[in-house]
Amino acid sequence: MKTYIIRSVLTISVIALTVFVAHRVITHMQARSAATASVPTKEQQGADAWIQGFSYHQTRSGASKWVVTADQAKVFDEKHTAELQEVKVQLFDQDFQKEQMHIVAEEGVMNTESNDFDLVSQDKKTIMTFEAGYQVFSDRLTWKEDARQFQTEDSVVILAQGLVITGTGLIGDIEKKEFQLLHNVRAEVSSP
Repeated sequence: MKTYIIRSVLTISVIALTVFVAHRVITHMQARSAATASVPTKEQQGADAWIQGFSYHQTRSGASKWVVTADQAKVFDEKHTAELQEVKVQLFDQDFQKEQMHIVAEEGVMNTESNDFDLVSQDKKTIMTFEAGYQVFSDRLTWKEDARQFQTEDSVVILAQGLVITGTGLIGDIEKKEFQLLHNVRAEVSSP
């Protein structure tokens, strides 16, 4: 009988101690998450909005001219800018039916008033892939919405079915479907 009482007291003590520890852990976690949620991180400070899964559409007559998506965005209303991380841009043809080109970059800054944007990649290249299948690689790319042109002053590599073109500086016109390398142009043809 004495063993039964000791065992019961120990069991109740263990259960009470377990409930107390669980309560303290849950209370501590809730207090910590509330403190973390209410204090913006250094990256978020100063931004009017911090958006995960950012998507921005430029439309005409209800159809998309282009779409900018990013994993994250910091939006600054007063400066009319959005600072983007892991960016993808899709540009559509004049009829807004078919994708003409898409661009991927590590980061970018978009002017939400003029719809111009600058894309930059540090570790990988900014890559433009055109409907025709060729690709343009560069560290930096600027899009000017009013002229519907992209440009860069950096080095560029263009890959197209057995052709490698390199140069420095590029201006491309989406509407005319043409682009021009500005300096140090070199072309190499490889056979399959």
